[in-house]
Amino acid sequence: MKIDLHNFFKNYDEKNSKHVAAVEQLEKDLSDSQLIEDTSNWVRIYRTQLTKPKTSSLSVPYFPQTDNYTNADRTCNSSACAMCLEYFLPGTLKGAQGDDAYIKKVFAVGDTTDHEVQTRVLSSYGISSRFSYTLNFNDLNAEILAQRPVVIGILHRGSLSAPTGGHMIVVIGVTLSGDYVVNDPYGSLNDGYTSEVSNGKGAIYTRKVLERRWCPGGNDGWGRIFDVKK
Repeated sequence: MKIDLHNFFKNYDEKNSKHVAAVEQLEKDLSDSQLIEDTSNWVRIYRTQLTKPKTSSLSVPYFPQTDNYTNADRTCNSSACAMCLEYFLPGTLKGAQGDDAYIKKVFAVGDTTDHEVQTRVLSSYGISSRFSYTLNFNDLNAEILAQRPVVIGILHRGSLSAPTGGHMIVVIGVTLSGDYVVNDPYGSLNDGYTSEVSNGKGAIYTRKVLERRWCPGGNDGWGRIFDVKK
């Protein structure tokens, strides 16, 4: 007879005296065998620590938007572009709030949500880039392979079936399972932006999520490609 302990203990209730007594009896029965020895295979497997998924990830610095000197709730585009600027030209933006210097240049030219303004400001630092409305996952993979991060626009609010909003993040890597490593300046989409903003640093967003929130049409992903050799 096949024993299925997964289902057997699925409804275990520590407040149920019968459940507790049954487990105690099982412990007693097992103590008379070699199954609970350290050398037992199941013990070895059980004690093996989980490992994080392996990734091919770029060392892109993280700038949260929540500490920006102005318009902290809407300067995701600027903070995202600032991360990429500092990646390509390390030391350009000083300190943990180095994106403030970049943002000041943005507002001196126009508005943070204007992609052409971002192109102009990046160019003033010597960084060539272009904003596209027709990107796809092949583009993301190719850019990461070429060691270039990509700033993308996602629908970060609402359900996966009916996403809404508008938010800019930086794709910095791809996992072996085909999901994406990101620097999200507002925190983590995975917890609904309810926890520490630092959770957005190196967060993993699954391809399934991005298929709905970034590229639902297959070739309609918004994003910034950098024409820079690294």
